[in-house]
Amino acid sequence: MSAYFVAHFVVKDQAKLATYAQAAAPIMASFGGELLFKGVPIKVFTGTDPLPGTAVFRFPDQDKLNAFYQSPEYQALTAAREAGANMVLSAFDAA
Repeated sequence: MSAYFVAHFVVKDQAKLATYAQAAAPIMASFGGELLFKGVPIKVFTGTDPLPGTAVFRFPDQDKLNAFYQSPEYQALTAAREAGANMVLSAFDAA
């Protein structure tokens, strides 16, 4: 069953976030992860979102997602991620 890795974020430094994303992409792909979409809402119907950016990635299953997140290669990017954006990262199973 597919698993989804969701990032909610607000950019602190666009250049640093781009560097992080460029480094993370091949690591994610090596675990079968693929970007489904990334962006900010064009309209908010209700409420206020302090982290308006969203990126959604699909993995083959939760084991691959967990292996990606816990991999030494991805964990080495923690400082770069935190320098580029404030993020909340979550994992979901497909319904």
